[in-house]
Amino acid sequence: MIFRLVFFIVFFLLLDYYLFSSISPFFNKSSLLNRIFNCIYWLVSFAIYFVIIYVVLNFERRTPSVHFNNEILISSFMFIVFISKFFALFPLIIDDLLRLIRIIINLFTDSSSDRPFYSVSRLNFLRNTSIVIASSFFITMLGGVLFGRYNFKLKHTNIKLKKFSTSFLGLKIIHISDLHLGSFNSIEKLNNVVDLINSENPDIVVFTGDLVNNYYNEAVPYIETLKKIQSKYGNYSVLGNHDYCDYVGWKRSSEKWKNNFNNMIEIHEKMGFKLLLNESVKIKVGDSKINLVGVENWGAGNFNKDGDLSKAMLDIDNSIPTILLSHDPSHWTAQVLDFPKRIDLQLAGHTHGMQFGIDIPGIKWSPVQWRYKQWSGLYKSKSNKYIYVNTGVGNLAYAGRVGMMPEISVLNLS
Repeated sequence: MIFRLVFFIVFFLLLDYYLFSSISPFFNKSSLLNRIFNCIYWLVSFAIYFVIIYVVLNFERRTPSVHFNNEILISSFMFIVFISKFFALFPLIIDDLLRLIRIIINLFTDSSSDRPFYSVSRLNFLRNTSIVIASSFFITMLGGVLFGRYNFKLKHTNIKLKKFSTSFLGLKIIHISDLHLGSFNSIEKLNNVVDLINSENPDIVVFTGDLVNNYYNEAVPYIETLKKIQSKYGNYSVLGNHDYCDYVGWKRSSEKWKNNFNNMIEIHEKMGFKLLLNESVKIKVGDSKINLVGVENWGAGNFNKDGDLSKAMLDIDNSIPTILLSHDPSHWTAQVLDFPKRIDLQLAGHTHGMQFGIDIPGIKWSPVQWRYKQWSGLYKSKSNKYIYVNTGVGNLAYAGRVGMMPEISVLNLS
């Protein structure tokens, strides 16, 4: 790990110096502005590298903390600066690569050109382009922290499910996911979420995992707030990958891991949610019933696979509709679609819409779609099965949202 960390730091320091040497001449070298720029540039750069080194070397020794908000804000600012600088590298690197290709071609041919490799106007254009790119990204991402982080949106969707009894027509399900309560900085913000949910007078409220970032006690200050969520037929939940405390280096056989997990289960009960751990319940709606199934986290790739769909579906009545709560949407294509028993609709979260993208009528895009085929909103299979992916209420790592606003899904069955 030390070798990889040293390699990472050295590699990015070289890139940092490359960028600095390219844009520093933008200012007059003898000017006060140039000296101020040089000092700020390297102070910020070394501060970022120091934090990276500190976090990596002390990650497993961190103690559980309820209030992550300050360090999340600091890390978010550093992330924005770090990524902005390296976005600025693109035009410079592309130009240097083209120039290198030209030099190599000239070495093996008799062609020559009187045109210099550098010109003042070309160099100034590249510097200006790099600064514009970096500034645009920085302003956009900073705006996501200041204005997008708690810009909660109700997102209404009608789902036309076949084989549903008329008793379920108009059934309203509120679907929330990925609260990541360790990233909230006030109870008031979460109260806004609860008020929006209750304003819809939902029949059922479901939560599809990632209550916390790592530790159960991140949720403790918010229990009383979440207890205020009201619904006609009950509130139900499942666990997400972050609810297992698997990202802090604790072995599952250790007492501290077991204690954290047991407390996590109790938290859901104290919140007034029925936590479904590879099990199902039948909900009576009028004269009809519906299966609500919940599995523990199951994710493709390196994500934990605690979800046991066969166990969860063991006691269901296959003659009535089934809604599945499963945190990771990759579960849908991996197991759910071909499962022999009836599953009409899966509700999932996990993707956050990468907290960055475009979500307007007619256009829906995010880099996360390169990782997940189903990443936001409603999808339908050829076999008439549905999945709805909620892009999350909270945030993780980056304390902001650009384009992908925190979502409260209002699902109307029709």
